[in-house]
Amino acid sequence: MTWKTIFAAVTIAALVGMVMGGIFGFAAGRLAPDFFHHLIPWQDIEPSGMAIFLGATAGVLLGGGLGCFAVLVQTALIWKRDGARDRSL
Repeated sequence: MTWKTIFAAVTIAALVGMVMGGIFGFAAGRLAPDFFHHLIPWQDIEPSGMAIFLGATAGVLLGGGLGCFAVLVQTALIWKRDGARDRSL
């Protein structure tokens, strides 16, 4: 795998995680706005806006982590495949 492929995979995973986290945060902010009043230090912020921000932030972290894990698994599979090929020669 090239560095460009690794960078693209992790970046795309983080962006997809951000979108999914933002959608989840939007839904959570609309369904349970009173829950986010406890998490907001400033009371002039809309609860659904804070929920979207927190969801998107968590989505970036988790999506990027999942992308890194996918790169590690792909690298391990490539090493295993190349090692089996070397032993057969």
